[in-house]
Amino acid sequence: MFNLARILLLLFCLSFFPACSTDSKKDHVDNTNITSPVASEPVPPARKIVGIEGEGIIIHVGPSESSPKLVNQKATEAMHKTHYCEVDYSVKVEVLETKGKWSRINVVEPDWLAATHFGWIPSKYILGGLQDAGPVAKLNPEEFEIIKTKHNSAVENYYVLLKRKKFDEKSVHEFVKSFRQQFCPTNCNVNVYDSNMVLPLLDVYPLPQKDYIKVADHYISMSTFDAPEVRDWYPYQDFQYGQYGGRNWKKKPIK
Repeated sequence: MFNLARILLLLFCLSFFPACSTDSKKDHVDNTNITSPVASEPVPPARKIVGIEGEGIIIHVGPSESSPKLVNQKATEAMHKTHYCEVDYSVKVEVLETKGKWSRINVVEPDWLAATHFGWIPSKYILGGLQDAGPVAKLNPEEFEIIKTKHNSAVENYYVLLKRKKFDEKSVHEFVKSFRQQFCPTNCNVNVYDSNMVLPLLDVYPLPQKDYIKVADHYISMSTFDAPEVRDWYPYQDFQYGQYGGRNWKKKPIK
């Protein structure tokens, strides 16, 4: 009787403990494949690239007229006379911050000025975006012609012949704003010329010396998708233009 009781007890335990073990596995949560949520990296603010209204605007070290002017070391050493860093309508700048009526800027185009031309200028010389420009005039279809387009998935490129006999930087800037509003309110580059003789040269690169001068003399303005408010006036009349012997300067000669 005693041995039978022990056998029955042993059978009871063997049937009980596996069941307990199985149940405990059901209650156990496997955390090995659970990952903690990863915080997303902060998105950096968009850079504010703008143009400049005016010429000979001296860069200051601080945000005031009484602050020291930023010395142009290379020009000073070459000329043996103090020269100061300046900006004008031919450059693009990044606005880093604003204090009162002054803005801290850094030249981004041409890029070889980026390391030296940075500091403070009066904010009144900084061109605003198209959203602040107010209503624009309706285009007269007889005053222009789209002579070429070259679009891709990222940006649209327009090459436009301006047929006006008289124009200046301001009127061309207004034309570009109106053109953007009518043809490409989103990402596009607008290139404006005053002669269709440049059409065969638009896809030529690099341009031979004679052709470079021809394009430079008839390439009025360039407005890029990333800085549409910038007035890039006669963009090919640059150092290369001067070295090639170009003389028909439409802006302050670059020496």
